[in-house]
Amino acid sequence: MGVWTDFVDLIYMTLLGLSAAFGGNMGLAIGALSLGVRLALLPLTLSLARRALEVQCALKKLEPQLSSIRKTHKSAPERLWKETEALHRQHGIKVVEGKTILGSLIQVPLFLGLFAAVQRGLSGTGRFLWIKDLMKADPWLACICAILTALSAYLAPSVAESQRAVSILLPAALTLVFLWNISAGVAVYSLSSSMVGVVQSLLIRRGSRV
Repeated sequence: MGVWTDFVDLIYMTLLGLSAAFGGNMGLAIGALSLGVRLALLPLTLSLARRALEVQCALKKLEPQLSSIRKTHKSAPERLWKETEALHRQHGIKVVEGKTILGSLIQVPLFLGLFAAVQRGLSGTGRFLWIKDLMKADPWLACICAILTALSAYLAPSVAESQRAVSILLPAALTLVFLWNISAGVAVYSLSSSMVGVVQSLLIRRGSRV
């Protein structure tokens, strides 16, 4: 755990430095660091999201053939899997790619480390927006984060119409439940991330129309 502790300590010290630069305002420090990390990862997350959209579009075009394979081999799961894989390979489709897995693995420790550091840095002073105490939960901030999460999902062009409602409401509901009783400092972190998420969805949506 030594490496992980050192990693969290590094992020925590960065938070303290930003807090000092903002006159001791830990809320601004959390928002700035979260926003900076999320923006730094934006090229990677954009690339992964665009690739996922390409795969989804390719699968949509193959749906008649895939449907035919499912009907023909519905009683033979192994043959169904082999025929489906062959069709995917024929059209250069990789449902699970090493790049996608690696990209996700890179993001997880960064966000977990930032999350842990944010929780440690909640003793800072200074108001953030209307919030006086970052240690306490703020339902209004939780609602704003949930709305931004829903907006990001709504703007995402990869959402299939048949799954649109669930894809929008479920992440928003989970965000609201998670942040409702958690410290406002963590919600500030989520707010910054959600804002960049909306920007990412807009960029992907714009690119898909070009």
